[in-house]
Amino acid sequence: MRLHRSFVALLLSLPMAAPIAVAAEDAPLAPEVQRRVAVVVLARRIRGYAAMAKASSDCQVEKGRLPRRQARQALAISLEELGISRRVLVNPLVVAVSPRLQRLLDESCALDPTKQAEALQLAENEL
Repeated sequence: MRLHRSFVALLLSLPMAAPIAVAAEDAPLAPEVQRRVAVVVLARRIRGYAAMAKASSDCQVEKGRLPRRQARQALAISLEELGISRRVLVNPLVVAVSPRLQRLLDESCALDPTKQAEALQLAENEL
């Protein structure tokens, strides 16, 4: 089970946070605020990665290439190898977005290159 590299690249290129209007005389954000923003962005990217990995896994099952049990195990192991808890797979956002991402996959269960912008937009807006 392989996650399409271009989707990963798209996820990693998401902006770190929405631009915050700061007047020239305002001080930069406090380190605690910067850390919190980084945590929120990282969590969003992890959900995006998990949703896409789940979409690809579910696609493989539907195409008859993998039994569901084996796909679930492989997905959980691949996430844990990256330091991502398998619990992210039951996150309501991941559960909701994964089928929508799956519709953007091609016959080989990889992200259709013509639908990369749509996948990025979905990840930005929904996760």
